[in-house]
Amino acid sequence: MPDNRFHFNNGKFKIMQISDAQELPKISPDTVRLIRMALAAENPDLVVFTGDQVYGIHPKIWSERSVRRVLTALLAPVVEAGVPFAVTFGNHDEECGIPNAALAKTIYAGFPGYTPGERRDDSDPGTFRTPVYGADGTVLFDIFAFDTHGSTVSVEKRGVSDAQLAWFEALRGAERETNGSAPPALVFQHIAVPEFYRIVRQVPKGTDGAVEAFGARKNTFYALPEEILSAGGFMKESPSTGGIEEFGVLKRDGGVIAIAVGHDHNNSFSAPYEGIDLIYTQGAGFHTYGPHLKRGVRVFVLDEEDPAAYTSYTRTWEDLTEDRPEKFIFEAIISNTPSSIAQAKALAIRKLPYAAAGIGMIALIAGIRRKK
Repeated sequence: MPDNRFHFNNGKFKIMQISDAQELPKISPDTVRLIRMALAAENPDLVVFTGDQVYGIHPKIWSERSVRRVLTALLAPVVEAGVPFAVTFGNHDEECGIPNAALAKTIYAGFPGYTPGERRDDSDPGTFRTPVYGADGTVLFDIFAFDTHGSTVSVEKRGVSDAQLAWFEALRGAERETNGSAPPALVFQHIAVPEFYRIVRQVPKGTDGAVEAFGARKNTFYALPEEILSAGGFMKESPSTGGIEEFGVLKRDGGVIAIAVGHDHNNSFSAPYEGIDLIYTQGAGFHTYGPHLKRGVRVFVLDEEDPAAYTSYTRTWEDLTEDRPEKFIFEAIISNTPSSIAQAKALAIRKLPYAAAGIGMIALIAGIRRKK
């Protein structure tokens, strides 16, 4: 019987995180090319998609056939490269009208290489554990994913639930009881934890590099510390965060080394907070707003000798090719499209033409919703 478990390869294990492809029924060739180039450059052992693979917007523009067609194109580079892949979900995926459980069972499961992991249960396929084994058959590293839920019209539901956290604690407790300890763990999810605000700086309006926050933090401004900027990090929108209990549970576990998220397409950085690295990965999709040619993926490299001492870096369009995107003009416009009406208003003076296009797009989406 073949061993389908994940093992370190020559002492290393490489994970590629792809977030926020957020594709529409006619997929962007630039999104597909970015993924293909990144895979060729890095040859990972596992790809983890961290949500918003499709831009649901509204089920009236989608059908099961169109979702399947888009995911077939999006996953083609991964399938062709023979790389196993795992999937969790964001706030847009099931807005296509297909619940996440059905997306996993009827679509993703049909692709070669799909790795469901050890799920919390079949109704929550975006919450799972994938262990990585050493040569002696012991688990040396745990990869976790949490479905952070939510949608564009139900932001209060964003975040990891008590049931998901209880599952995590029970599983890690069982590992400790069986093996005497639990291995280091890396957590992937779509929406950030509120603790990301502990590593950014609140600054006066007008400060260089400052971005305005919204919601409960409306009228406050934040910027990245210099040490994060000098390491290549960037933050072009304020963190949009989920539930408040998760970080405390993961910290109490003692073995979680990092939480890697997406959702906010224009953010990409890593910084430690209370023993856990908080990591943003920028969006990969060219059919949605993003950081221009810094759209990309993130790579994590684990070492079998010391799995907790991982390395991480991004691969972007601009460092993978000197070519400009096929839809260059569209990319220039969509890169400046705000992600919400509040952000559109904030940009109206500084980037009026782009903001106007963004407001028009958001208004169109809102109109579709009202016709539901």
